[in-house]
Amino acid sequence: VGDLLQTISVAMQQAVEEAQGQVDGVDADRSARHAALAAAQDALPTLQAAVAAQQDVEAAAKATLHEANEKAAVATEAESRGKFSYDQAAAQVAELRAALEALAALKGASADSSKEGKHQHKQLAHVSHKYALDTTLVEAVLKVLRKEPDTRQSFDVVSLGIFEESLSKPLKDFEERLQLHEAPQAEKAAAARAATEAAEAAEGACGESEAAVKAAKEAERDGAQAIKAAQKHVGKWLHDTKVVMDGFDAKKQALESFRERPLKLFDELKELQPEPEPVEEVETEMPPAADAALVPAVAECDAPALATA
Repeated sequence: VGDLLQTISVAMQQAVEEAQGQVDGVDADRSARHAALAAAQDALPTLQAAVAAQQDVEAAAKATLHEANEKAAVATEAESRGKFSYDQAAAQVAELRAALEALAALKGASADSSKEGKHQHKQLAHVSHKYALDTTLVEAVLKVLRKEPDTRQSFDVVSLGIFEESLSKPLKDFEERLQLHEAPQAEKAAAARAATEAAEAAEGACGESEAAVKAAKEAERDGAQAIKAAQKHVGKWLHDTKVVMDGFDAKKQALESFRERPLKLFDELKELQPEPEPVEEVETEMPPAADAALVPAVAECDAPALATA
């Protein structure tokens, strides 16, 4: 019981010492709370300036994106117009080349000899009309092409040669035009790609700036919340200090009461404890054999006493 009471007393003494440490630190705690509030207040202007700076970056990024989109639209439109002219010239070249190939095929066979020949004959008629070739020449050639090659006269051969030259002249013109369009069109396509890539990069930068503004605003809100929390912490100092001191007083009073009552009563009880009684010596009985051996001797020494007994 004494050991248990002593253990309780030591634990209560440690609690009092810990509470005393808290009491001794209340002034330092007050200073720390005010320092935290000052630090939070000092940090807020920096956070606000960061928001303003990121907003400026965002505005510049949006302006860059707008300009890049406009340039990309202009470049794409220019490429589209150039591509239309280029594709048109390329189609005309292909059409005239196909007509010359059809003419070459029909020089060796009658247009009426096969289904393909008839198609080629119609093809030549369409091209001749489209490119406004001499109608008299075209009509004569179309008739010649219906004849078998071995029945064609010298005039027919001459007519075919003139017709071929009539087709070759616009073909040459369109080929030259196509060649002239190739380099500028390639430049326009490259410019459109570059402008589109620049617009995509500007869009990415704009998205990053928006995210940076959002992060800066969140940091600013956190800074404002930190000020409010620090102000609340400073305002609670007196209450928290009272709790600490009241706790110290209660623990100190409890220790004093414990020492005055249970420990003191236990010490008084120990003084009233009686002295321990002496331990009686216990005689050891002899074995039966030893007793039998001693009987004659005793009888000889004190026979009358034994008789009396």
